[in-house]
Amino acid sequence: MRATRLLLALFLLAAVPASALPPEKARRAVEAAKELLGRPYQFGGRLRGEQGIDCQGLVFYALERIHSCGWKSFSVFPTESVSRKELGYGVPGLFPVTTAELDVSQLQAGDVVMLLAEAPNPAEPAMFTLDGTRLWVWHVGMATGNGQWINADPFAGQVIEGDLMAYLLEHEYLGIAVTRMERGPKPQRCRQHPPMGESKARTAAATP
Repeated sequence: MRATRLLLALFLLAAVPASALPPEKARRAVEAAKELLGRPYQFGGRLRGEQGIDCQGLVFYALERIHSCGWKSFSVFPTESVSRKELGYGVPGLFPVTTAELDVSQLQAGDVVMLLAEAPNPAEPAMFTLDGTRLWVWHVGMATGNGQWINADPFAGQVIEGDLMAYLLEHEYLGIAVTRMERGPKPQRCRQHPPMGESKARTAAATP
Protein backbone atom coordinates (compact mmCIF):
# COMPACT_ATOMS: atom_id res chain seq x y z
CA MET A 1 0.00 0.00 0.00
CA ARG A 2 2.81 2.42 0.87
CA ALA A 3 4.56 1.71 -2.45
CA THR A 4 1.31 2.30 -4.33
CA ARG A 5 0.75 5.66 -2.63
CA LEU A 6 4.31 6.70 -3.43
CA LEU A 7 3.82 5.72 -7.07
CA LEU A 8 0.61 7.72 -7.31
CA ALA A 9 2.40 10.74 -5.80
CA LEU A 10 5.08 10.50 -8.47
CA PHE A 11 2.42 10.45 -11.18
CA LEU A 12 0.69 13.49 -9.73
CA LEU A 13 4.01 15.34 -9.78
CA ALA A 14 4.41 14.36 -13.42
CA ALA A 15 1.05 15.89 -14.35
CA VAL A 16 1.86 19.55 -14.90
CA PRO A 17 0.86 21.89 -17.73
CA ALA A 18 2.75 20.70 -20.78
CA SER A 19 3.64 22.61 -23.93
CA ALA A 20 3.39 20.67 -27.16
CA LEU A 21 6.30 19.65 -29.33
CA PRO A 22 7.39 22.33 -31.80
CA PRO A 23 5.33 21.82 -35.00
CA GLU A 24 8.32 20.65 -37.05
CA LYS A 25 9.34 18.04 -34.47
CA ALA A 26 5.76 16.84 -34.10
CA ARG A 27 5.49 16.50 -37.87
CA ARG A 28 8.75 14.53 -38.06
CA ALA A 29 7.73 12.21 -35.23
CA VAL A 30 4.35 11.48 -36.80
CA GLU A 31 5.86 10.99 -40.26
CA ALA A 32 8.41 8.57 -38.80
CA ALA A 33 5.64 6.56 -37.14
CA LYS A 34 3.70 6.48 -40.42
CA GLU A 35 6.72 4.97 -42.18
CA LEU A 36 5.78 1.78 -40.33
CA LEU A 37 2.16 1.56 -41.49
CA GLY A 38 1.43 -2.00 -42.50
CA ARG A 39 4.46 -3.47 -40.75
CA PRO A 40 3.56 -6.66 -38.89
CA TYR A 41 2.91 -6.57 -35.15
CA GLN A 42 5.28 -8.65 -33.06
CA PHE A 43 5.42 -8.56 -29.28
CA GLY A 44 8.86 -7.24 -28.32
CA GLY A 45 9.64 -6.59 -31.98
CA ARG A 46 12.26 -3.96 -32.83
CA LEU A 47 12.62 -4.43 -36.61
CA ARG A 48 15.66 -6.70 -36.37
CA GLY A 49 16.02 -8.52 -39.68
CA GLU A 50 12.55 -9.69 -40.70
CA GLN A 51 11.18 -8.96 -37.23
CA GLY A 52 8.04 -6.89 -36.78
CA ILE A 53 7.40 -4.22 -34.16
CA ASP A 54 5.27 -3.80 -31.05
CA CYS A 55 3.41 -0.79 -29.67
CA GLN A 56 6.30 0.56 -27.59
CA GLY A 57 8.71 -0.07 -30.44
CA LEU A 58 6.67 2.16 -32.74
CA VAL A 59 6.76 5.05 -30.25
CA PHE A 60 10.49 4.60 -29.63
CA TYR A 61 11.14 4.44 -33.40
CA ALA A 62 9.38 7.78 -33.91
CA LEU A 63 11.06 9.49 -30.97
CA GLU A 64 14.62 8.51 -31.83
CA ARG A 65 14.09 10.29 -35.17
CA ILE A 66 13.68 13.61 -33.31
CA HIS A 67 16.28 13.00 -30.62
CA SER A 68 19.96 12.18 -30.44
CA CYS A 69 19.46 9.25 -28.03
CA GLY A 70 18.70 5.78 -29.34
CA TRP A 71 15.56 3.81 -28.61
CA LYS A 72 17.31 1.64 -26.02
CA SER A 73 17.49 4.77 -23.83
CA PHE A 74 13.79 4.49 -22.95
CA SER A 75 12.37 2.26 -20.24
CA VAL A 76 9.88 -0.37 -21.39
CA PHE A 77 8.04 -0.03 -18.06
CA PRO A 78 5.42 2.74 -18.11
CA THR A 79 5.72 3.24 -14.35
CA GLU A 80 9.40 4.11 -14.87
CA SER A 81 9.12 6.18 -18.03
CA VAL A 82 6.27 8.26 -16.56
CA SER A 83 7.88 8.88 -13.18
CA ARG A 84 11.14 9.84 -14.93
CA LYS A 85 9.21 12.05 -17.39
CA GLU A 86 11.08 10.38 -20.26
CA LEU A 87 8.15 10.91 -22.63
CA GLY A 88 7.04 14.27 -21.30
CA TYR A 89 4.60 15.42 -18.64
CA GLY A 90 1.07 14.26 -17.97
CA VAL A 91 -1.45 16.47 -19.76
CA PRO A 92 -4.05 18.00 -17.38
CA GLY A 93 -7.47 16.57 -18.15
CA LEU A 94 -5.90 13.62 -19.98
CA PHE A 95 -3.73 12.12 -17.25
CA PRO A 96 -5.72 10.02 -16.75
CA VAL A 97 -9.25 10.31 -18.15
CA THR A 98 -12.02 7.76 -18.61
CA THR A 99 -13.07 6.83 -22.12
CA ALA A 100 -16.54 8.21 -21.36
CA GLU A 101 -15.10 11.63 -20.46
CA LEU A 102 -12.41 11.83 -23.14
CA ASP A 103 -12.40 14.90 -25.38
CA VAL A 104 -10.17 13.92 -28.29
CA SER A 105 -9.89 17.55 -29.40
CA GLN A 106 -7.45 18.07 -26.50
CA LEU A 107 -4.93 15.71 -28.09
CA GLN A 108 -2.08 17.12 -30.16
CA ALA A 109 0.06 15.44 -32.78
CA GLY A 110 3.07 13.80 -31.14
CA ASP A 111 1.33 13.11 -27.82
CA VAL A 112 2.06 9.69 -26.35
CA VAL A 113 -1.22 7.88 -25.63
CA MET A 114 -1.31 5.06 -23.07
CA LEU A 115 -4.41 2.88 -22.95
CA LEU A 116 -5.66 1.71 -19.57
CA ALA A 117 -7.39 -1.51 -18.56
CA GLU A 118 -8.21 -3.18 -15.25
CA ALA A 119 -6.46 -6.49 -16.03
CA PRO A 120 -3.44 -6.65 -13.67
CA ASN A 121 0.04 -6.64 -15.16
CA PRO A 122 2.23 -8.80 -12.91
CA ALA A 123 5.33 -6.89 -14.05
CA GLU A 124 4.17 -3.55 -12.59
CA PRO A 125 1.88 -2.02 -9.95
CA ALA A 126 -1.31 -0.28 -11.02
CA MET A 127 -0.64 3.17 -12.43
CA PHE A 128 -3.94 4.92 -11.80
CA THR A 129 -7.32 4.62 -10.14
CA LEU A 130 -10.39 5.87 -12.00
CA ASP A 131 -13.90 5.67 -10.51
CA GLY A 132 -12.53 3.34 -7.85
CA THR A 133 -10.99 0.94 -10.39
CA ARG A 134 -7.26 0.28 -10.44
CA LEU A 135 -5.82 0.49 -13.94
CA TRP A 136 -2.70 -0.69 -15.73
CA VAL A 137 -1.17 0.43 -19.04
CA TRP A 138 -1.74 -2.27 -21.66
CA HIS A 139 -1.17 -0.49 -24.96
CA VAL A 140 0.50 2.66 -26.28
CA GLY A 141 0.60 4.72 -29.46
CA MET A 142 1.01 8.27 -30.78
CA ALA A 143 -1.63 10.89 -31.53
CA THR A 144 -1.49 12.06 -35.14
CA GLY A 145 -4.11 14.84 -35.01
CA ASN A 146 -7.87 15.24 -35.51
CA GLY A 147 -8.72 12.48 -33.04
CA GLN A 148 -6.54 9.97 -34.88
CA TRP A 149 -3.70 7.88 -33.54
CA ILE A 150 -1.15 5.38 -34.84
CA ASN A 151 -0.26 2.14 -33.10
CA ALA A 152 1.23 -1.29 -33.64
CA ASP A 153 -2.04 -3.11 -33.11
CA PRO A 154 -2.03 -6.70 -31.81
CA PHE A 155 -5.68 -7.10 -32.87
CA ALA A 156 -5.06 -6.06 -36.50
CA GLY A 157 -1.65 -7.73 -36.49
CA GLN A 158 0.05 -4.68 -37.98
CA VAL A 159 0.73 -0.95 -37.61
CA ILE A 160 -2.46 1.01 -38.29
CA GLU A 161 -3.75 4.57 -38.03
CA GLY A 162 -7.34 5.28 -37.10
CA ASP A 163 -9.91 6.90 -34.85
CA LEU A 164 -8.79 6.73 -31.21
CA MET A 165 -12.27 6.85 -29.66
CA ALA A 166 -13.53 4.08 -31.94
CA TYR A 167 -10.54 1.95 -30.95
CA LEU A 168 -11.13 2.49 -27.23
CA LEU A 169 -14.78 1.53 -27.50
CA GLU A 170 -14.20 -1.46 -29.75
CA HIS A 171 -11.59 -2.97 -27.46
CA GLU A 172 -13.25 -1.83 -24.20
CA TYR A 173 -10.39 0.17 -22.73
CA LEU A 174 -11.55 2.08 -19.66
CA GLY A 175 -9.43 5.19 -20.21
CA ILE A 176 -6.18 6.72 -21.36
CA ALA A 177 -3.25 8.67 -19.94
CA VAL A 178 -1.43 11.13 -22.19
CA THR A 179 2.07 12.58 -21.90
CA ARG A 180 3.31 15.53 -23.92
CA MET A 181 6.88 16.59 -24.66
CA GLU A 182 7.89 20.23 -24.74
CA ARG A 183 11.04 19.90 -26.85
CA GLY A 184 11.45 16.16 -27.15
CA PRO A 185 11.93 13.04 -25.06
CA LYS A 186 14.26 13.12 -22.04
CA PRO A 187 15.56 9.65 -21.28
CA GLN A 188 17.34 9.27 -17.96
CA ARG A 189 20.27 7.60 -19.68
CA CYS A 190 21.20 8.47 -23.27
CA ARG A 191 22.45 5.44 -25.20
CA GLN A 192 24.11 5.70 -28.60
CA HIS A 193 23.55 2.87 -31.08
CA PRO A 194 22.27 2.32 -34.63
CA PRO A 195 18.67 3.50 -35.12
CA MET A 196 15.95 0.90 -34.99
CA GLY A 197 15.72 -0.93 -38.28
CA GLU A 198 19.32 -0.23 -39.23
CA SER A 199 22.02 -2.82 -38.69
CA LYS A 200 25.52 -1.93 -37.51
CA ALA A 201 26.87 -3.00 -40.89
CA ARG A 202 24.51 -0.69 -42.79
CA THR A 203 25.30 2.20 -40.45
CA ALA A 204 29.05 1.69 -40.87
CA ALA A 205 28.75 1.47 -44.66
CA ALA A 206 26.84 4.74 -44.75
CA THR A 207 29.50 6.56 -42.73
CA PRO A 208 31.98 8.54 -44.94
